[in-house]
Formats: sequence, structure tokens, C-alpha cells
Amino acid sequence: MRRFGFTLLELLIVLVILSVVLSVSFPKIVQINLSSEESTINRIKSLFSNSFSLSNPVEVCLNFKKNVLSVGGEEVKLPFTAETVVFPGKLISSERVSKFCFQVKNLNYGAIIGKKENEYGAIFFTLPLGEIKIYHLNSSEEETLKDKIEKGRIVQWFNYYL
Repeated sequence: MRRFGFTLLELLIVLVILSVVLSVSFPKIVQINLSSEESTINRIKSLFSNSFSLSNPVEVCLNFKKNVLSVGGEEVKLPFTAETVVFPGKLISSERVSKFCFQVKNLNYGAIIGKKENEYGAIFFTLPLGEIKIYHLNSSEEETLKDKIEKGRIVQWFNYYL
């Protein structure tokens, strides 16, 4: 007589093998999906903080076409589509240039602002200290941030919005 089905021992062995495989692979799968933007932000932070010194100026470039930030030759893809770079007294738009580069020679601050789906993202940086902050903004906050940085009144923006 032929037997159809599995014994309890066979089922237990299959369940143990599946649980071992899932316990090893599942955290890595979740980590890759959940932290891609976070890992990009951490990469940008490390580039800014590790690359600057007043004695040796580093070149920072933003390639609007490729959506890549380059700090001292090392590149990282931005988590949003870059549209504007803002410094006190200066606003650089992706509509006017395809690539913008500058050297850090003294204390300065600025922001890279871009769009991701329905919201704006901003990377606010203080150079050469290497400090950066990432913000998610709506369109009116984005325009206010551009205006305050361009006019050198960034403290007002922080006091009002943060």
C-alpha cells in the first residue's frame, strides 16, 4: 500500500530549515528597503564632516543632470531631485546651469533644495564644520528657506519654522 503525505519528522525538518533561512535573510531585506534614504543621508554627512579643513580647501560640486553631490572627488546620489543651491547672496538654479562647483575657504552655510514627489527636501550645511541637517518642506517653507538664506537671515527661518 502506498503512503501519501509527510511524517511529523519531515515537516519539522522543513520548518526548521525555513525558519533558519528566514531569520538570516529577512532582517537584511527589511534593512535594505527601509534605510536607503537614511544611508544616503549618512553618507552625505560623513563626506561633509570628514573632508573639510581650513588649511586644505575641498571642492564641492553638485551635478544637477546626474543628481550627484561630489565632495573632494567622492560622489553620492542625492535622495531627491536637486533644483537649487542657495548661499547668502547667491541662488543657483538647475535651469541655468547643469553643474555648480565651489571651494570651501572660510565659514559658510547654504542649502541644496530639491523635490521628491509632493514635498521638497533640503540639505542645510555649514562649512567647513561639516554639519548638515536634512529637512522635508512644503512649497511655502521651501520658498521661505531660499529667501532667508539668500538674504543672510537664516536664524529667522530657524526661529520661525523649527
